This record gives sequence, structure tokens and C-alpha cells, in this order.
Amino acid sequence: MQQSLAASCPGAVAQPQCLVAGATVSPAAGPLRRRSTVCAAAASHGPTGATEHYDFVIVGGGPAGLLAARSLLTVAPTASVKVLEAAPGFPPQGAGVLVEMNGWRALHAVDDALAEKLRSRGYLFDATRLFNEKGEAMAPGPLAGGGWKHEESIKAHGHTSVMVQWGDIRATLYEALPEGVVSFNSRVKAVTPGEPGKQPAVLEVTQADVPDGAVRTVSAGILVAADGYFSRTKRQVWGGAGLPESMEKRIWRAVVTVRDPAEAPELLRTAGGGPCLWLGAGMPPVRSATVYPLGHNRFVWTCIAANSYLEKAGEPTTLKLGEDQGIHQASGATGFKAKSRCLAVFGDYPPALVELLRRTDPDTVTEHGYFATDVAALTGASDWVRGNVVLVGDAAHTAPPDGQGLNMALEDVAVLGDCVQRLGATSQALEAYAAERLPRVRDVWLRPDGAPTPPNRPAAIRGASFTPLGPGPHSGKSRPLQAAAAAV
Repeated sequence: MQQSLAASCPGAVAQPQCLVAGATVSPAAGPLRRRSTVCAAAASHGPTGATEHYDFVIVGGGPAGLLAARSLLTVAPTASVKVLEAAPGFPPQGAGVLVEMNGWRALHAVDDALAEKLRSRGYLFDATRLFNEKGEAMAPGPLAGGGWKHEESIKAHGHTSVMVQWGDIRATLYEALPEGVVSFNSRVKAVTPGEPGKQPAVLEVTQADVPDGAVRTVSAGILVAADGYFSRTKRQVWGGAGLPESMEKRIWRAVVTVRDPAEAPELLRTAGGGPCLWLGAGMPPVRSATVYPLGHNRFVWTCIAANSYLEKAGEPTTLKLGEDQGIHQASGATGFKAKSRCLAVFGDYPPALVELLRRTDPDTVTEHGYFATDVAALTGASDWVRGNVVLVGDAAHTAPPDGQGLNMALEDVAVLGDCVQRLGATSQALEAYAAERLPRVRDVWLRPDGAPTPPNRPAAIRGASFTPLGPGPHSGKSRPLQAAAAAV
């Protein structure tokens, strides 16, 4: 017998279901942003007042959390859904993310119209240019290089890789939610996972925008933790087990906007049609730099180096963990300090790159530690499900900065929605989600010693297939072309 997680809070069942106005409208047919009335059921009372109860609570307002809310509203249109985000809002933020065919299929599984809107905000690369640390051209290798065959990819697989700025992704997903679903300035301080069928998950939440810092008590039939690689939910519920490990590297990023392309640094003009990569020794390289366009006169540069380069430059390597910064999870310096540290490490790179670094506004520069989950140690449900809590995205599997982190987070959300669609808001749905995600995570990220890339990744990305959510109609773009054609 399935254990209903939503039924863990019996008082919520009797409340009038006035939570999402118009939620029975197909997401493909209705507007991307709808007004709604969100009514929280008073399930119990504590020292700080009434407990707010929601059928689904998502911790974290990044792309994974926002799409999780869209997904759950699609499969459970009368459910109450709340996203808790610690940050005060969504300022311009983030570099570019390459949304690949597995990410597009996951997005189409959730909402065809939303996927197409996001695609329209992207940018297509033409070719990738590789150089060594001296600036000498290199032949395409196992990591990157060569032309981007977009037409061939669309013809063979239905999708191609599209570069989209992280902030544009987040904004598009936010616009797809009813007003009031996302609660900003909501910092989760404590989490109790509850027990399926008996007790809901309970969260203590402080409101940064309230003068006295009042604490809200929130309960959830299902709690979806999408609060990043320093997930407070994971640390609270799993006691610190399974957190990502430092790879002893640093990452610097910046977004550069130029008003007149003719006045742009030489390197930006060179990178106008696709990425330029400078690769150091090793596999993966111990030091590398990338510059790529985002469209609309925007460019991104990313520099990655082992901590040993900072030590050689006389710079400290102590990490500042940003576990309580919501979507703003920095783990290193920012601004002028971050820029100067990056220049200290990459000052011997080709002059064109160094010129770009020097001309970058320091306020746009961020530094992060390089963390990753030990994929080989993952076993499934015990790592991602506990009580009424389920992990998605970086909270479940922190990835190297290889572009698949976001794509796999989108996959997580599509699969979680399908499991709830098939099995209801139950512990069985969460366990089914974990069982389905484990082999995908291994295929995309498990890399044998000495291998330049995970050997199963290309086939896993091409073969990604997801069940459409909601009543339809559906475009078929959530499946490989052959499977979509067979379903017609």
C-alpha cells in the first residue's frame, strides 16, 4: 500500500482547495505567468503561531527549484506549492550554460511552451577554437573543438546544444510560475524530515525582510531540496553525510557586456562566433581558460586552476563556504580581490586573454571553489530520499563545471514529476525517482581513472527520454525522434 506524504498532515486535507487558480489549464495552452491565490492550511500551532502547510515545499529558487514547482503544479494542479528562497530577489547573475538535448527533452516533458520560450533566449555557437597555454592553435581533441553541426543534430535528434545565460534561464522559469509561489528572503534554519504517512516534514524559516527576524514554521507533504551543493537541507537531514568534495581547484567567472563590438577587446571579436579555450597540461587540464559569446554583445570568460597555482602566487587557498547565501553561493573572493587573484594565476597566459581579464569590471567577477560528488559512492534512495525529503540538482549530485549540472537537474525534475504523476505524493514516488536517476547520474559523470571523459556520456545524452507531464497535448520533443514517431 502506498504511503501518502501529503496525507501526513491530515488537517490540510479538509481545507478548501483554492490554491492555484486556473491550474487545470494545460501549461502549453495557458499563459506562462498566471495570477493565483495561495492559501496555506493551518495544520497546527506552535510558539511562533500557525504552521503553514503545503503539499509541496521546494527549498531553493534556482533553475532546479523553479522547474520543480512548475513540474509539480503540472501533475498536481490543485496542490499547494511553495518555493522558499533565501535571497531577496533575482538580480542579473550567472555565466552561460549549454543546454543540451537531454536538458531540452526534460524541459519539453514539463512544458512545451516554456521550453520554446527559453530556447528563444539562447545562442548558437559556430565553432570551438583550441589553444595551448602559449596561445598556439591545437587540433580538436576529446574535450572540445571543431564545428557545431546544429542542423545535423536537429535532424538526427530533434535538438541541438544552445547556450543560455544562467540568469535568463532562472528568469524564464520564474515567469512560468503563478505569482506568490516563490517566497523570497526565506532562509531555512532547521529541517525535520518527518515520516511518510505519519508526520510531514517541518521547516523553521526566518524572514530576512521582517524587522524582528520572525520565525515561520512550515510543514510539507513532500519537501524538495534544491538548495545547491552546500545544501542546508542535506546537512540538516543527512547530518553532513554525502556532501561534495573539494577538487582543490578554483573557478573565476565574469560576464562582459560591450556596447560597441568594434571597441571590444580583440579576444571578444575572435570569440564572436564560438568559444575559445586555452588548455594546460593534464586530463582534465590543471589550468584552463574559456571565452564564449552569449549573444546581445555579452561574453563570458571562465578560468579554472589548481590551488597550487594560487599557492605559487602567494595567495591563500582557504575556502569561504557560502552555505547560507541561497542562490548566491560563492565560496571565494568577489569583486576586485577575485579579479586580482585570477590575474595572479593567469598573468602568464597569452596577452589577448590577459587584456580581457584586466579590462573586466571587477564587480562582475566571482570566484568559486571546485566541488564534486563522488559519483562512484552513490547508491540511490539512501543518498537522495529520507522521510518526506528528496534531493534534486546540485544538492543531490554536485557536478564538475562541464555543462551537465543544469541539464541533469532538469532531468531530475522531469523524472520526479513523472513519478508523482504515476504514484501520487507517496514515498514510493520518491523511491522510484531515486532508482531511475542513479543509472543516469553514473552514465553521465562516472569517469574511469585515466579517461578524459565519462565513456557512457554521449550515448546517455542522445538517448535521454522523458514522459510528458500533464494531460497534453504534447509535442513529442521530450523523446528521441524515433520514440516520438512511434508514439504517434
